[in-house]
Amino acid sequence: AGDVRASSARDSGASSSGSRRRSEKKESMRTVTAVFLGLGILALAAAVSVEVQSHSWMVDIFGKQNPYRALNDLINGIFFSEATRRGFEERFGEELGYYMVTYLRDLIAGILVYYIAAGVWHIMIYHVLRERIFKGQEDQIPTAATIWDQICLAQASVFCYAALPVFSSWLVENGYTRAYFYVDEIGGWSNYLAWTVAYFVLVEIGIYWVHRTLHTNKFLYKYVHALHHKYNSAATLSPWASIAFNPLDGIAQASPYVVAMFLVPCHYITHLLMLFFTGIWSTNIHDAVPGNIEPIMGAKYHTVHHTHYHYNFGQIFIYCDKFWGTLKTPEEIRQLRMAKKK
Repeated sequence: AGDVRASSARDSGASSSGSRRRSEKKESMRTVTAVFLGLGILALAAAVSVEVQSHSWMVDIFGKQNPYRALNDLINGIFFSEATRRGFEERFGEELGYYMVTYLRDLIAGILVYYIAAGVWHIMIYHVLRERIFKGQEDQIPTAATIWDQICLAQASVFCYAALPVFSSWLVENGYTRAYFYVDEIGGWSNYLAWTVAYFVLVEIGIYWVHRTLHTNKFLYKYVHALHHKYNSAATLSPWASIAFNPLDGIAQASPYVVAMFLVPCHYITHLLMLFFTGIWSTNIHDAVPGNIEPIMGAKYHTVHHTHYHYNFGQIFIYCDKFWGTLKTPEEIRQLRMAKKK
């Protein structure tokens, strides 16, 4: 009887310890995810506050005729000297030279966002929080070979990814979209907020259906999307998998950000910030470290997507999957497995 009680106590202690580790793991990821979400919100708030406080000087800097191009010229000047930019324009013509510089700028920015976001996230979960997240589960940490494979694929694809924002800028600068630069163009801040929500909803729906189609269409899955799904377990997912796609795949899933600008008015700087934040967010959802942050489509849901393919196609929120019946939690997946065994 004593042995039974001792064994029971050990089991209870182990269970309690495991429960505490899972709780600490989830709490850690809630904290880290909250930091990333907070940074995104602060970036958006900073852009809005600049617009609120200083519309007049923004007009002085960017003008009224084509402020989009003026802004891009200003950003290009941060990356390249005046002599370099003029050199491109003299050699390739003013228009082509300008867009070539813009492409190189977006390429450098994309590479920086990828390595900084994934690098910081890597240090946080595999080093700083390693004991709290992976204690007793070290086999769930991706190997160096897996991470290197993801980096190589992402680095090769980013050369193509950088072309999409250039095309987007060309569309906006030439007046083909409904993008606007100054808030008073849309009738004030209440309209800005309403149209920004509408734009974001369209983007969420668009990404959901593009992603879902990449799975349901056998040709697209086999030749475009399957490359990303070779990372099909928690042990093969990492922050470095965030943009490790076939380049056509990555561009297709980002295209709703561009298409939605044809449908509803969108503040240009807000559009750019959303694109920037998406690159960071993708890092978070590919780390395979779960956390309960509903209604956010965090790694808890996206890991299920990578292991079971036909669920959880959303980007930021779970609402599209919930509405169209493709939402599955890890608990539901476990229940399905147990039901199959019976």
